[in-house]
Amino acid sequence: MNTRQLRTLLAVREHGSVHAAAAALFLSPSAVSQQLRSLATACGFSVVERDGRGIRLTARGLEMAALGDELIRRWDSTVDSLRRTAAEPVERPARAVRLGALPSAYRTWLFPVVHRLRTRGRLAFELFETAPHEAYEEVEAGRLDLAVVVRPPGPRATSLTSHPLYRDPFVLVVPRALGGTAPSLRGLADAGWVLPGRETHCHEVIVRHCARLGFRPRAAARSNDWQAMQEMALLLGAVAVVPASCLAPRDGLAAVELSPAERFEWRIELTTRASATAMPWFTAFDREVSRLSFEDRLSARSAA
Repeated sequence: MNTRQLRTLLAVREHGSVHAAAAALFLSPSAVSQQLRSLATACGFSVVERDGRGIRLTARGLEMAALGDELIRRWDSTVDSLRRTAAEPVERPARAVRLGALPSAYRTWLFPVVHRLRTRGRLAFELFETAPHEAYEEVEAGRLDLAVVVRPPGPRATSLTSHPLYRDPFVLVVPRALGGTAPSLRGLADAGWVLPGRETHCHEVIVRHCARLGFRPRAAARSNDWQAMQEMALLLGAVAVVPASCLAPRDGLAAVELSPAERFEWRIELTTRASATAMPWFTAFDREVSRLSFEDRLSARSAA
């Protein structure tokens, strides 16, 4: 049993369905179901049961949720207290700052930041690739010190603080062989699409946007690597939308800025526990990041 399972149970108690709990936790429905099954196995009894189209907690599940409330409150309070009273261990070079980030952030600007902080600031780092739905949970649980993530909808945990970094607009990539100087997303509704994996936040962002435009894209290929998606689009004569920061110009593939009516983006932010913002390592990291001009970098990449 772990705090992740208990937080999942509490979300189901509050929202009354797997899908609503998944949205609140920034997880996939299958991940929520897996957490509930793991908790039931650890406890030796069912913690949820069907209730019409939704689910509800069993009598024992409600007792477990009440215990979970108390345990998580004590966990968060104790971790915050221990961190506040620590004698600034992060100032020692041996202390590794645990940093999570999107692959696109690492590739475009974050590696140089880490390099400068390691050589000039004598900070040590442990680097992790994190999916958007994982990052907040990992920071809140203390497994990461900070993360560069996609800002999700809705409120975050009160123990976290976030700093906006930049907006990353999505760009349509189309094989030039398809013709047309300014194709629209709606006009490509019947085309083959290269999409991210079904269980990813990236897939959800793209599919939801297409649904608002009145269609569901048909997958001709799938990849969780934005650059591989562009290679697949070129190879298969398919189309894709990718963040502007991940564009990789290729012969035979056109990058098209979306019209205002079809434009969408995601917002990239830096998140950490509120108690960490007073730490010297965070001050050094935030200062280094603030020197970068993200909008200029994205505009240059989009125009390439």
